[in-house]
Amino acid sequence: MKILSAEYLTTIVTPEKREFIKIPEVCFIGRSNVGKSSLINRLVMRKIARTSSTPGATKAINLFKIHYEFNELRKWVIFSDFPGFGYAKVSKSTYRSWESMINTYITKNPSIQRVTWIFDIRRDPDVLDKTVLEWIRHSQIPFSIILTKSDKENRSFGLGKKDKLGKEFQTNDIFIFSAKDGYGREEVLSHFFTALIKQEI
Repeated sequence: MKILSAEYLTTIVTPEKREFIKIPEVCFIGRSNVGKSSLINRLVMRKIARTSSTPGATKAINLFKIHYEFNELRKWVIFSDFPGFGYAKVSKSTYRSWESMINTYITKNPSIQRVTWIFDIRRDPDVLDKTVLEWIRHSQIPFSIILTKSDKENRSFGLGKKDKLGKEFQTNDIFIFSAKDGYGREEVLSHFFTALIKQEI
């Protein structure tokens, strides 16, 4: 398993004008400040996504084109980094426009093969988290959950949280991850690439 190349592709502000290409896409969504951009950078081992200490730094959908090798196959995938929900210090009208943009983009995008919900392992899900995950499930697009910032807690805590959330949201596709030390990187990439290749068959 190897990342051959990874580069910024484009930024989407108006989903209706998105020009679709025949490359499968994996979306990364979640609360502000959960580390979506850091996660993407660690996965590809390159700094392609902007990171910030200020919640809500991502204000549009940023697309990255990834070339990878897996099980002797060479493939392409698009990683899309979405604006964060919840904590961004913006007006309600701006927040609603982001929400509408994300909904339009995902529901009208035939390239999307998986939606990935990024969640800070130290938190417990609230009403917003549950609402978004229910919306993802309703979209009928395969989804995964990645628990970030696992280096902030010990491994037993992380495994307990993984088991608890897996049962709550009825999924086995849930992973523990740390952008700081790379814990979980290979497991997450293997999960993505295996699923993408199966969906092509």
